[in-house]
Amino acid sequence: MKKLLYLGLSFLLFVFACQKADNKLMLEANKEMSNGSSAKITICHKTNDGKMVPLEINQNALKAHLAHGDIVPDSDGDGYTALGSCIGSMDDCNDNDASINPGAQEICGDGKDNNCNGLIDENCGPDFFTFNIRNTNSSILAPWDADIILSENATGDGFTFKTPRGGQKVGYGTKFFDGLQLNALESVNWNWLSAPANNGIVPYLNIWVTDGLGNYAVISSENNYRGSNFGTRREWKIFEYGPSKTNFNWLFDSGTGARDGAQYLTHNGQRITLSELSDRIVIGDPGAYPSTNVGTGAPRAGSGFNLIWGDTQQNFAQPNGLQIGGLTISHSGVTHTAQN
Repeated sequence: MKKLLYLGLSFLLFVFACQKADNKLMLEANKEMSNGSSAKITICHKTNDGKMVPLEINQNALKAHLAHGDIVPDSDGDGYTALGSCIGSMDDCNDNDASINPGAQEICGDGKDNNCNGLIDENCGPDFFTFNIRNTNSSILAPWDADIILSENATGDGFTFKTPRGGQKVGYGTKFFDGLQLNALESVNWNWLSAPANNGIVPYLNIWVTDGLGNYAVISSENNYRGSNFGTRREWKIFEYGPSKTNFNWLFDSGTGARDGAQYLTHNGQRITLSELSDRIVIGDPGAYPSTNVGTGAPRAGSGFNLIWGDTQQNFAQPNGLQIGGLTISHSGVTHTAQN
């Protein structure tokens, strides 16, 4: 009997405490209401059992309700109500930012889940495409040699290529990085899916750059660059430049830019890292290719950033098709995965 009396008393105390809490909330809300207008607003009110229910209150009482765990269903006014709301869509993952909701477009590179699908910057990778550069007879126009093999992976993260004869050359490029500073390019990586006997031979980088004042050149890395830090790497050659074969000062803010006997770009007599280039130097295809110092091996597909396979050198004349995949490019602290 004592046990039953104890349980009954405990229940009454619990009910009284809940009523007291709600009464306190109402007193505070009424106090707020007396201080201003009586415009109505619908909130999600947290009941004693933890459930959220719609409740219409005066605007002036909102502060008191929010202090006790109630919420405004659509506080940013974008038409989508917050997760955990009691009315509306109940699917806005950030109800404090009107630009973020399930109906928003994903904004590439901002590090946010703009459309509330649980993914950040999805479908924002660079879209590459394949292109031919040169036939074995040095022609840079179609028809292309029938024994060249060139196709993109179904996932868009790499390509298959075969240049069985000297002089043949193909590319895999993107316009995604056009307009971005070259000195912020950090690394490029990919995997062999079908490798040559000599793994030291890789599709090399050809990156068109400009200062925006009519100067263009191709900055190239021919040795195995995969996974290396471009901020410290000193293996960058220069090709396909304008009228001068010796003056490359335009690539730097000060000092002397030149080309050494092995075709490497130098700054004040030392081979460069990309971080030494001026902020003015951005990735970008020129669109028109003057004959002066621009050879038949130049990429002419309109893409600033390119991977190239093939050359006059015999080691690029592979009898069997090769393939790479998992291509990633890191720029300005963001790693981009190539995709369709």
